[in-house]
Amino acid sequence: MFKVKIKNIKIKAKIGVSKKERKKTQALYVTLSFKYNLLDKKKIDNIEFLKDYSKIIKYLRDYIQKSQYKTLEKLIIESKKELKKNFQLSYIILEIAKPEVAKKYDCDSISVSE
Repeated sequence: MFKVKIKNIKIKAKIGVSKKERKKTQALYVTLSFKYNLLDKKKIDNIEFLKDYSKIIKYLRDYIQKSQYKTLEKLIIESKKELKKNFQLSYIILEIAKPEVAKKYDCDSISVSE
């Protein structure tokens, strides 16, 4: 089984509980981890049989940019559902950080993961 980790995909999105926070886009940093299996190891050098990281990143970026969720928790749950459905991924872990909010509270990072 292969484990893939894509760290700190920068995505601009409107998200937040307050209307003020949702008025403008803010940078989110998304880290995606997942596992998948390739049963026929003879096909390991053929991209047609592997997971296309580029397509996954583009899909996730587009999905998050268009989302209208108020909380990171809801965004994570719904994003994971979409990734499972569209890319047949398993053991997905998504972490989303909001660096601009962290600065406001004088800390390095605020993130949510599942």
